[in-house]
Amino acid sequence: MSENSNTLNISHQVSVNGPSTPQPPSDPNEIQQLSMMIKSWRENQKEVDELSAQLKEKKKRSKVMEEVILRIMKKNNIGALDLQSSGGRLLYRRQTSKAGLGQKDMARLLAEHLKSEQAANTALQYIAEHRGTKVKESLLYEKD
Repeated sequence: MSENSNTLNISHQVSVNGPSTPQPPSDPNEIQQLSMMIKSWRENQKEVDELSAQLKEKKKRSKVMEEVILRIMKKNNIGALDLQSSGGRLLYRRQTSKAGLGQKDMARLLAEHLKSEQAANTALQYIAEHRGTKVKESLLYEKD
């Protein structure tokens, strides 16, 4: 499909609910609307991608500045700074949290607790077989 065309060429339709015989669209007006919606969606996706790149760059810069500020506050034992320009305060805060629990870590911890790698593997297999699943539907744009 070219960027300037106002029509949509349908070469292959796939059923959302599973395999079936392709059905031709029933309303030509609906196809025209679909074509316009796809163009609008693509333009929106391009804009989102550009903004995401800008946001990523700003977050990188902010992270570097935050590390410098934290290092200086920690080195000089500063717990809080009053900011005259905004009327707020900048606080040095330290939190601890639990580390991520991946498959390998879970296997190691279960083996330690159950005193048996075989029992740990059995427990992991049970968990893997009985985990819930999520269905996510989305659009994907492929370039030729």
